[in-house]
Amino acid sequence: MLNKFKNFSKSKLGAIVVFVVALPFVFFGMGSVFQNKDTNNIAKIDNYNISTKNFTNHISSLGISSEVIRNNLDQNILEEILSDLLAKKFIELEIDYYDISISDEQLVRIIKKNKNFLDEKSKFDRIKYEKFLIQNNINPSDFEKRLKNRELEKKLFFLLNGGINTPEFIMKKYYKYENSKIDLRFINLDNFYKKKSQFSESEIANYIENNSVSLQRDFIDFDYVQITPKNLIGANEYSETFFSEVDKIENNISNFSDLKNLLNDYENINVERKTNYTLDNNNDPFKEVYDNRFDNGIQIMDKNDYILLFKIKNIENKIPEITDKNFKNFILTSLVEKEKFDYNKKIFDKISANKFSDADFENISSDKSLIKNIQINSVKDNNFFEINSIEYIYSLPEKSFLLASDEKGNIYLAKIDKINTQNIDNKKKDFDTYYNKTHEKLKSDVFSTYDLYLNKKYNVKIYSGTIERLRNYFK
Repeated sequence: MLNKFKNFSKSKLGAIVVFVVALPFVFFGMGSVFQNKDTNNIAKIDNYNISTKNFTNHISSLGISSEVIRNNLDQNILEEILSDLLAKKFIELEIDYYDISISDEQLVRIIKKNKNFLDEKSKFDRIKYEKFLIQNNINPSDFEKRLKNRELEKKLFFLLNGGINTPEFIMKKYYKYENSKIDLRFINLDNFYKKKSQFSESEIANYIENNSVSLQRDFIDFDYVQITPKNLIGANEYSETFFSEVDKIENNISNFSDLKNLLNDYENINVERKTNYTLDNNNDPFKEVYDNRFDNGIQIMDKNDYILLFKIKNIENKIPEITDKNFKNFILTSLVEKEKFDYNKKIFDKISANKFSDADFENISSDKSLIKNIQINSVKDNNFFEINSIEYIYSLPEKSFLLASDEKGNIYLAKIDKINTQNIDNKKKDFDTYYNKTHEKLKSDVFSTYDLYLNKKYNVKIYSGTIERLRNYFK
């Protein structure tokens, strides 16, 4: 999850904690359940409140520093940690619900059987045990409490999947699914999409008319100045004198309503004006001006090579002129994408309704050289189609039609001509490998079902206002 957390997990004690942390992620999914409520609690499961203190204590228990959190706020680290905390609470509630327990005598036996605490004769060595506690800076009661929680969780998960049996026929079916070879014919639909040059002026005009509201943009008029040492103090280098003058200008901004009066004492600085300006791309040097167009005052920004001063004079919301090359290209790109979507949807709807036939496939193009053949060697073979399309292909029967894509986003119409099933080799290595893989898949299916069950069983609320306050605290 996090670099420092990963480093922590390399210790023996960390391994125990990570085991506890990792298991809940097998089945827990929070979903979009954020509520707009301002509270000192960060979340609530039924009638049980999880306070900000519970949350910060949980962060401390994971050994995650404020620096790590601050550097990962944009990656939703707070939500991820909260997800982990809620998962742990779910487990606690389920352990209570099923009345799962472990006695002190059982806990002692578990500790005495731990291979980390055994001597050369496989007998419990108290000195090793105490040394372990000292090295990991933990007292016996805390260690035993964590170990007990871990064992309770293991019992819960064993309750859920401990009785799963893996039938041989399912294992063989899973092997066939992963390793069958599929003969496929396909054609790149890009050959049939309308190109930019093929759209008429009337089609362009109709698109603009039908999307007149969404196509409107803000056009701005603004005054601006790019301040450098040369035009401010007549020097070529950034000196203390330069920055002192910039500070003086910045301090005077609130006293003036326009740039000319603000900079009246600097004869080498000329105020420029841009009119009817709109943002075409994010690399535009005036992007920050456009982004701050609703601020009425004089604004100042450090652009590394110069200091930018600007003042918005006027904003007009309108559709760009079609003579604008960037706008026309945007319209043509939109028309092409709409054409692709409509073309693909027509085929997809026909396939979904089982009305797409061999004749439809053969007649899609008079140029038969466009239809290609390929053999896919396994469900992991993504040398041509991207992996999600491969998995979808393997879920379909022979003679099926489908739409698939490659890593570049090209869309293909395809037909599964033949599925060459592969039977498992009875060699022990293959057999054991797929037995274990199938068993893990069955366990995963159980946890997925359990996930749905928990989502229905417990009512979860997460208070976004509290999370935002915590986010601001860590910034």
